[in-house]
Order: sequence, then structure tokens, then C-alpha cells
Amino acid sequence: MSNAVLTENEERLFGAAKEVEAEAAQETKKQDVEELKKKYTGNGQKIYTITNTVAVDDDTEEEFTFLFRKPKPASYDRYVKTISNSASKASKTFAFDNIIDEQRDELKDTLEEYPAMAISLADKLLRMLGLADTTSVKKL
Repeated sequence: MSNAVLTENEERLFGAAKEVEAEAAQETKKQDVEELKKKYTGNGQKIYTITNTVAVDDDTEEEFTFLFRKPKPASYDRYVKTISNSASKASKTFAFDNIIDEQRDELKDTLEEYPAMAISLADKLLRMLGLADTTSVKKL
């Protein structure tokens, strides 16, 4: 086995090639999401795009975009029933209940790498059902 040492120029070229590849993959993913949006909004379904940006490290961010159906009351009820046992599992199940079928595997892979994202997704799904940042009360 040989230990190849890259020159500084080769390292820059390799890094640039990886960036171009990543940008191309991101562009393909955006096109796929646009096609799915057209498919579902054409059916008259209530579909929402949730984009989540994950700070992988100080210099790197990854953006994930998923399409979700508006949660149904039964899905919400399951979430509320199971959250006391495990917020993480309840959030993950809630997300899988409402993701469009074509993105289910992608969501599974993403949550394996970034499991805490399920909580962020559940929060956004709950907002579709009326969860608010601010609610006020006033004594009469």
C-alpha cells in the first residue's frame, strides 16, 4: 500500500472538484423537490416545504428540504400520546406520519445522521396545527 501525498495544487483541485460535485447534487435535489411540489400541489393537497439548515461544524452547513402533508388530527393525537414516553421517538414518528411517500427513505437516512432534526421537524409540523410562539392572556 502506498501513501500518496498530494501537492498543494492537487489538493486545491480535489477540493474544487468535490465542491462542484456537491453543488451539482444539491441542484439535482432542488429540481426533484420542485417536481414533487408540482405533483402534489396539482392534486389540491395541502403540502408544505420544510427546510432545515444543520451546522455540521463552524465552517460547514447542510440544508435539507422535505415536503410534508398537513398533519391530520389522528397523527397529532398519536404524537401527544407518545411524547411523554420519548420526545425523540414521538417526533420521529410524527415526521414519518406526514412526509410525502417519495421522501420517506431520504428522511430516514437524514435522521440516522442527524437524529435531533426530528424535533425541529415536529415543531414545524405542530405550528401547522396552531402551535404559536406567543399567546397572550389578559385578566378582565
